[in-house]
Amino acid sequence: MALQERDFEKSNRHTEAPRRNNGSKYFLVALLSALSTLGLVAAGWWLYQRMQQENAIAPAEVPVTTATPIVSPTISPTVAPTAPVAPVAPVAPAPSLGIQPGQFVEPALSNKGQVELIAVRRILGAPDEVSVDMRINRLADDVVGGDLINVGGTTARNPITSETYQALDPLKRSSGTVSLYQMRLGQPQEGYVVLKVPAGVNALDIYVDQTQAFKNVPIADANTSPVSGTAPASSVPTIAPSPQAQAPATTAPAAPASSADIQPGQFVQPALGTKGQVELLSVKRIQDPDSRNRDVVNVQMRVRSLSDRVVGGDIITVGGTTGRNPETSETYKAVDLINRSTGTVSLFQLRPQASADAYVWLRVPENVNSIDLYVPEVQAFKNVPISK
Repeated sequence: MALQERDFEKSNRHTEAPRRNNGSKYFLVALLSALSTLGLVAAGWWLYQRMQQENAIAPAEVPVTTATPIVSPTISPTVAPTAPVAPVAPVAPAPSLGIQPGQFVEPALSNKGQVELIAVRRILGAPDEVSVDMRINRLADDVVGGDLINVGGTTARNPITSETYQALDPLKRSSGTVSLYQMRLGQPQEGYVVLKVPAGVNALDIYVDQTQAFKNVPIADANTSPVSGTAPASSVPTIAPSPQAQAPATTAPAAPASSADIQPGQFVQPALGTKGQVELLSVKRIQDPDSRNRDVVNVQMRVRSLSDRVVGGDIITVGGTTGRNPETSETYKAVDLINRSTGTVSLFQLRPQASADAYVWLRVPENVNSIDLYVPEVQAFKNVPISK
């Protein structure tokens, strides 16, 4: 019995030793597992914190990188100076270009006539005066003696402030009244009026008698030609950028304005529709035999008949010729309709292609070197030089 108990105790000792070894192994494995788990958790937490920091930094960096090309220091200085210059550029030529042919045309007297604005421009030396030039056409056959257009009664209105502007002098600074009854079909007649318009006004609503209103008509400056809306020859030197171009430009127009005669065929206009023709032969300054002053201009012309279908009323009243200063729009009348002019020329008394010479004296100040001439029933002669 004692031997059996010893053997049992030995066997128990042999079995307990590996159990203890296994227990320590399990403990170490569990410990390592716990440590690795904690390590993984710590690493995950560290990575999480790192990602949060990067996300927190990223939004702060994004606007810096995106804002840099938008608000570029190289773009803003170049754009800033051009912005205020752009709106200034179109303002300067607006009052200087003038209106274009056919731009402002309105019916008159219930479509019996038509009025076209030729030029609306400031007068040189008078910044508060505006000359309105117009062309009047007869369109209908059934006109009567009362079909009149009072050009001198033209008014204007400021389209912004509605301020009204009147004619400066309807008698001396306008072409007066135009009768459609005395006009021929296809034979327009030109007229003008000077309005009192404050300086700084660049556009007008213009109201011509018996004519529909002209809206937002631009006012050209004083250097703009009343014929085509372009600068006349005398104003070219002030516009030309080259000093070399100024020298011949200033001397060229001076010769015809002071001493040279007009050339044959230089100033020819139709008369009485297509029935006749008037050519200016000479426009010379002479001395008034009474006052001894040189304020008289002798206008000589040749009237020619072009048709065999003329009637007794086809008459050109040479004595009714008037002149106008192309710069100031001042009007000049005949010196003496009876004794200092031919009076009238009748195409009915001329054979076809035959002509008759006529003349009229006009009272024109000595300092005027060119003139616009208006002969009744004849299209206007513009910028005619006065020779001495």
